[in-house]
Amino acid sequence: MTAVSATAPVRTVMGAPDLEDAFRSEATALLGYFMRRVTPQEDAADLLSETFLAAWKSPSLGSIEPVGIRPWLYGIAANVLRQHRRGKGRRTALGDKLRANVVADLAAGLDGVVPGVDPDLAEHIRDIVSTLPELDREIITLVYWEGFTQEEVAAILGKRAVTVRSRLSRTRAVLRERLAAAQD
Repeated sequence: MTAVSATAPVRTVMGAPDLEDAFRSEATALLGYFMRRVTPQEDAADLLSETFLAAWKSPSLGSIEPVGIRPWLYGIAANVLRQHRRGKGRRTALGDKLRANVVADLAAGLDGVVPGVDPDLAEHIRDIVSTLPELDREIITLVYWEGFTQEEVAAILGKRAVTVRSRLSRTRAVLRERLAAAQD
């Protein structure tokens, strides 16, 4: 394992501005630029980091004159801000779509409420399933709650189909015993 030095060399090109010096001189002003333009303001620090990362990766870093570093950094910052706003719009639209789907799923009974089954019994079954070992619980839920075949569950979990079949059979027996004990 290679250790990273705290004094790793800064990427510089002959005659180009030192990005470390630019960071020291412009970071506070750029942070203010972002803080005045984004909500929540906590995003500003991330945007500042993205700006300097983009600057460091930029192939044009070597061609920037030291006197032009400030406007060049602000140009990168403006691009980072545009990307952030586009991404935020997409995230908001995706969140709205997801919320609508969740509401539709709840209306369709996908919230764990089983139509025609006593809610107390359904809750009891969920409680029993939650006590199963993780792999057995995942197999049971994928087969019975998500509707996958045993072969599909094997593929999902990266297990052999025979393993899934035997664990499913054993877990069904455990569930039957626990349900029978609860009814007594």
